[in-house]
Amino acid sequence: MPIDLPGYKKVLYIVFGIHIFMFIVSFNAALFGNSSSVLADSIDFIGDAASYASSMYVINKSRAIRAYLSIAKAITMLAFSLLVIIYTIFKINDGIVPNYEIMGASGILGIISHLICVYYLFRFRKGDSNQISSWVCTINDLISNTLTVIAAYFVMATNSIFPDILAAFLIVGVAIYGAITILKQATKEIREVGDTEKLETT
Repeated sequence: MPIDLPGYKKVLYIVFGIHIFMFIVSFNAALFGNSSSVLADSIDFIGDAASYASSMYVINKSRAIRAYLSIAKAITMLAFSLLVIIYTIFKINDGIVPNYEIMGASGILGIISHLICVYYLFRFRKGDSNQISSWVCTINDLISNTLTVIAAYFVMATNSIFPDILAAFLIVGVAIYGAITILKQATKEIREVGDTEKLETT
């Protein structure tokens, strides 16, 4: 079934706007709340916003171009994950307990925003690596926001930094898994494009 390009592009604009807004909110929440998990969330938000923007740009491009862009997205996700890991390791050393109220509020707002995105993206969840990457990123972030809320509860209950640290590492793990999923799909599509071109030249 062919994709509804105008409909998909409209949805991408909507989820892009939501993610830009949520990046601003969660990044400031991470700074004021001193939370590694919220910072990881904010990185996910801006990474996904860039992903949606690039998807809008290549929506009418060839399958090969879209696949190569998906690979670039996955590599960017891995790079951001590495930055969060480094930041989180430094946070272990300073031992400052994050503000669980800011963590919880940011996580709940993130869950609500991603449920809205899931609603809009649901019918476009299957297709090429670009569509899959948009869907995977959205689901990953929904999981990440849930982990942040859970971490906020345990920070409150234990007055410890470690629930926040653990949640940050779990969020990074989810992002890495998503990046690998996108890489596999994109490289498969590039191989298929190459095989098709070989058949056409023989």
